[in-house]
Amino acid sequence: MKRNVRPGDAYGLIGAYAVDAVTPEEREAVEAYLRDHPEALDEVLSLQEAAATLPAPELTPPAHVRSELLAQVARTRPLPPVVPDAAERSQTPRAARRAILWLGAAAAAIVIAVAGVRIASDDAGSMPAPVAEVMHADDARESVIDMGEHKITVTRSMGMDKAVVTSTTMGRAPDGMAYQMWVKDSSGKLVSGGLLPEPEKDGLIAMPLHGDAGAAREVAVSMEPAGGSAQPTSKVLGSVQL
Repeated sequence: MKRNVRPGDAYGLIGAYAVDAVTPEEREAVEAYLRDHPEALDEVLSLQEAAATLPAPELTPPAHVRSELLAQVARTRPLPPVVPDAAERSQTPRAARRAILWLGAAAAAIVIAVAGVRIASDDAGSMPAPVAEVMHADDARESVIDMGEHKITVTRSMGMDKAVVTSTTMGRAPDGMAYQMWVKDSSGKLVSGGLLPEPEKDGLIAMPLHGDAGAAREVAVSMEPAGGSAQPTSKVLGSVQL
């Protein structure tokens, strides 16, 4: 679900904005606030200069780290922050306001840096960026192809018009064979959704689903000869309605 930002929250997000730790909706709200309150621009510049002095991690995190971290924060934040209104801000000493915002900027930068080091150090098991983007979309919806011991999760974002599949239980297909995904639209037309890649070291299989994700009404999987087939040549192992 898309998270709206209340006008009163924009000022409290300036610290995170200064280190690029905001969502697109939050960025839009802060920039709207700055257009109406140009006097706050020098605070943003000061925070950016201060954040630039913070030590940077030696490892470069994968592109999807930021979206994963922000998604986790959005899920675990117990209550929205209490932000002073305009009258209260006018009574707060400028130095105190800047100190509070700097602490917010520093905290955001440090959290992102630490998460980057942690995830980059285990890059073999990290989620591919194109898959993570869909999984963390505001309108992402999950459906599961349940085959008992084996399961495949289908995540679709209608807004992005994309879908991805992930699994940690499929394992490798037998020699000379491959698991192939299939996408069926409302007319019953069946097209290949792509061949599942071999699992990573931690057993993860993740890939974007081929075909028209927006029109997909059902996703299925079958075992096919290596290289894939134009249509399923064996019994479908499992499917799910979207």
